[in-house]
Amino acid sequence: MQIRRSSLLAGLVLGLAACTDRVPVDQIAAPAAALQSVSGSPTVNTVVNVTRDTTAQNETPLAVNPRNPQNLITGNNDWNYNDGCGVNASFNGGKTWTKTLPNGFIPGVTRYTNDPDVPGTGDGDFGGDPAAAFAPDGTAYFACFSYNGFSTTLLLSRSTDGGATWLAGGAADPLTLVSAFNGQGISKGSNGQFPDHEAMSVGADGTVYVTWAQFHGYGSNSPVWISTSTDGGRSFGLPVKVSSGSVRSDQDQRIVTNADGSVAYVTFDNAIQGGKGTSMFVSKSLDHGKTWSTPFQFAVFTNPVCLFPPYCFNITGGQFRGPGSYPAPAYNPADNRLYVAYSDIDADGVAKVFITSAAASDLTKWSPRTVVAPVPSGDRFAAELGIASNGRIDVAFYDRSYTRNAQVDMTYATSSDFGQTWRSVRVSNASFDPSAYGVPSGSTVRPFIGDYNGIVSLPTTAGMTWTGVGKTFGVLPTNLEIYFASVTP
Repeated sequence: MQIRRSSLLAGLVLGLAACTDRVPVDQIAAPAAALQSVSGSPTVNTVVNVTRDTTAQNETPLAVNPRNPQNLITGNNDWNYNDGCGVNASFNGGKTWTKTLPNGFIPGVTRYTNDPDVPGTGDGDFGGDPAAAFAPDGTAYFACFSYNGFSTTLLLSRSTDGGATWLAGGAADPLTLVSAFNGQGISKGSNGQFPDHEAMSVGADGTVYVTWAQFHGYGSNSPVWISTSTDGGRSFGLPVKVSSGSVRSDQDQRIVTNADGSVAYVTFDNAIQGGKGTSMFVSKSLDHGKTWSTPFQFAVFTNPVCLFPPYCFNITGGQFRGPGSYPAPAYNPADNRLYVAYSDIDADGVAKVFITSAAASDLTKWSPRTVVAPVPSGDRFAAELGIASNGRIDVAFYDRSYTRNAQVDMTYATSSDFGQTWRSVRVSNASFDPSAYGVPSGSTVRPFIGDYNGIVSLPTTAGMTWTGVGKTFGVLPTNLEIYFASVTP
C-alpha cells in the first residue's frame, strides 16, 4: 500500500521529452566484473531497464506465459500522471519491453491518463499494489486497487495479446470487480482502514485466486481475504476470510497451487498477540477457494526485517521503506512439497534469507530452516521464490553483502538438490542507496522502493524484477525504475 500524490512535479513532467530508451542502470558504478560469474556460478544473460522514463515506479510482480515463455509481463506502481498501475510486456524473453510512456498503464483504474488533457476511464484518485499472472490458455491478468476518498475497489483487467493491450475500462469495456470496500470517507491507508497488497495466482485448471489483507482501523487488525474466479476472470465469488485467529495483523499473503491446480495454498505472517514475535501461517483449499483449512503456524521469525520508517527500521544505514520479511511460497512438483523462503535477522544481527518446506500432504511438519547461499556478512532481504518444473529452486533478494552493508544489489541463488547446496551470482550491475532516492511527495521525495519484487522459473532460465534507480531528471532523485534480469542457473 502506498500513499499517493495528486499530481507530479511540473519540472519532472517537462523532462518527458528528454526521455530516451536507454538510460544508465544506476547512479553508482559497480566494478567492471560485477556481472561476471565465478566458476560454477549461474550466468547473468541480460539486465534491462524495463520502465525507462523520467519518474518513479516500484513494486513489481512478474509473470510468464505458459504457452510462450518468451512472453512476460511485469507491473508497477506508476508515479506518472495516470497515478495508477503501470504494465510492461516483453515478447523476446525480457530483452526489450513495451514502453512505459505514454500508454504503459492499466486503463480503467484512475480518472487520469499520462496526458493531463485526456481523462481516464476509471474512478480512482490513484491506484496501486499491482499483481500479474497468466492463465493456462495464455490470457494475461492484472489486478490493481483503485482508491478514492470514499471507497476502495479491487479490479481485474485482462489481455488476450500477451499484455500488449488491456481492457479499455469505463462502461463500454469495464474491468472486473473483485471486491469493494467502503471506508465511509476514511479508506486511505494513512487513516488506518484499507485493503492492502493483493496477490494473484492462476492454477493449471484455470482458477484465478486473488488475495488481500483487510485492515480495519487504527488498531492492528487484519484478516486475509480470498476471492476466486472460475470463468476466466469475468466474475468473482464472494470473498472468503482466512484468519490466524489472533487479533493482530495477518498480512503479506501469497497463494500458489499444486501441479494440476487441484489444491491451493496460502501463506501469510502475523504479529503474535502480547509482543511474542511474528509468526508465519499456512492454509490450503481443496475446493478452488470456497473453503480453507484452519491456518497452521509453521515458523516464527527471530527478528523480522522491518523497513517502514518512522515506525520501524532495524538494519543499518540510511532509512527507506522497502520489502522486509514475508513468506514467499512455491510448490515443487519434483518432490511434492511446499517451500517457503523468507528473510529474518539472525542471532548474529545479520538479515539472512532462509528456506523451509513441508510435504504437500502434511502441512504440520516442516523441515528445519536453512540459510540460502550463506555469506559471512551483509543484510539480505525481500526474498522471492520460484521453482521450475524440473524441481530447481530459485531465490532472488536484495543483498548488501557486496558493499559491507553500505549499498543494495540484487542476488540470484539456485539449488538443484532441494536446497541442500546453493550457487549464487550478483545480478545487478550497480549498487545503490535506497535512502537517497524516492517517489514524489509534495515538494520533496519519500524513499520507497516498494514492498515486493518478482521472479519466474523456467526449465533452463530464471527471470526476476526489482526496483533500482535510473538517470535523474530535474533536481529531485525520483527516478526509481523497474529492472529485469535473465539468468542461466
